[in-house]
Amino acid sequence: MPELVTLLTIYYACAADAAVGVLTQPQRFACNETYQQAKRLFADEPHLRHPGSVLTPEQNTVAYLRLRAWEAENASWVREVRGW
Repeated sequence: MPELVTLLTIYYACAADAAVGVLTQPQRFACNETYQQAKRLFADEPHLRHPGSVLTPEQNTVAYLRLRAWEAENASWVREVRGW
Protein backbone atom coordinates (compact mmCIF):
# COMPACT_ATOMS: atom_id res chain seq x y z
CA MET A 1 0.00 0.00 0.00
CA PRO A 2 2.32 2.76 -1.18
CA GLU A 3 -0.37 5.43 -0.77
CA LEU A 4 -0.91 4.36 2.84
CA VAL A 5 2.81 4.51 3.59
CA THR A 6 3.01 8.00 2.10
CA LEU A 7 -0.02 9.25 4.02
CA LEU A 8 1.17 7.80 7.32
CA THR A 9 4.68 9.17 6.86
CA ILE A 10 3.19 12.64 6.39
CA TYR A 11 0.76 12.17 9.27
CA TYR A 12 3.39 10.96 11.76
CA ALA A 13 5.62 13.96 10.98
CA CYS A 14 2.63 16.24 11.28
CA ALA A 15 1.58 14.69 14.59
CA ALA A 16 5.09 15.19 15.98
CA ASP A 17 4.93 18.88 15.03
CA ALA A 18 1.46 19.16 16.55
CA ALA A 19 2.71 17.63 19.80
CA VAL A 20 5.21 20.46 20.21
CA GLY A 21 2.70 23.11 19.16
CA VAL A 22 4.29 24.35 15.95
CA LEU A 23 1.34 23.83 13.60
CA THR A 24 -1.10 26.52 12.59
CA GLN A 25 -4.81 25.72 12.65
CA PRO A 26 -4.94 25.19 8.86
CA GLN A 27 -1.96 22.84 9.17
CA ARG A 28 -3.71 20.90 11.95
CA PHE A 29 -6.79 20.53 9.74
CA ALA A 30 -4.61 19.32 6.84
CA CYS A 31 -2.89 16.87 9.20
CA ASN A 32 -6.23 15.51 10.32
CA GLU A 33 -7.39 15.13 6.72
CA THR A 34 -4.23 13.16 5.94
CA TYR A 35 -5.05 10.81 8.82
CA GLN A 36 -8.68 10.52 7.72
CA GLN A 37 -7.57 9.63 4.19
CA ALA A 38 -5.20 6.95 5.51
CA LYS A 39 -8.09 5.53 7.50
CA ARG A 40 -10.45 5.62 4.49
CA LEU A 41 -8.12 3.24 2.65
CA PHE A 42 -9.37 0.54 5.02
CA ALA A 43 -13.06 1.09 4.20
CA ASP A 44 -14.91 -1.90 2.76
CA GLU A 45 -16.44 -0.13 -0.21
CA PRO A 46 -13.98 1.16 -2.83
CA HIS A 47 -15.99 4.34 -3.39
CA LEU A 48 -15.43 5.29 0.27
CA ARG A 49 -11.64 5.19 -0.15
CA HIS A 50 -11.57 8.42 -2.15
CA PRO A 51 -10.54 11.73 -0.55
CA GLY A 52 -13.48 13.54 0.96
CA SER A 53 -15.68 10.46 1.28
CA VAL A 54 -17.79 10.46 4.41
CA LEU A 55 -17.91 7.29 6.49
CA THR A 56 -20.76 6.39 8.78
CA PRO A 57 -19.78 6.04 12.45
CA GLU A 58 -19.71 2.24 12.03
CA GLN A 59 -17.60 2.41 8.86
CA ASN A 60 -15.28 4.86 10.59
CA THR A 61 -14.80 2.50 13.54
CA VAL A 62 -14.10 -0.48 11.27
CA ALA A 63 -11.60 1.53 9.21
CA TYR A 64 -9.90 2.81 12.36
CA LEU A 65 -9.55 -0.67 13.82
CA ARG A 66 -8.16 -1.99 10.53
CA LEU A 67 -5.65 0.86 10.38
CA ARG A 68 -4.58 0.15 13.97
CA ALA A 69 -4.21 -3.55 13.12
CA TRP A 70 -2.05 -2.62 10.13
CA GLU A 71 0.10 -0.44 12.38
CA ALA A 72 0.47 -3.32 14.85
CA GLU A 73 1.46 -5.71 12.04
CA ASN A 74 4.00 -3.16 10.80
CA ALA A 75 5.17 -1.95 14.21
CA SER A 76 8.86 -1.81 13.34
CA TRP A 77 8.17 0.44 10.34
CA VAL A 78 5.86 2.64 12.44
CA ARG A 79 8.51 3.00 15.18
CA GLU A 80 11.18 3.84 12.60
CA VAL A 81 9.09 6.47 10.83
CA ARG A 82 7.90 8.00 14.08
CA GLY A 83 11.43 8.04 15.38
CA TRP A 84 10.66 6.03 18.50
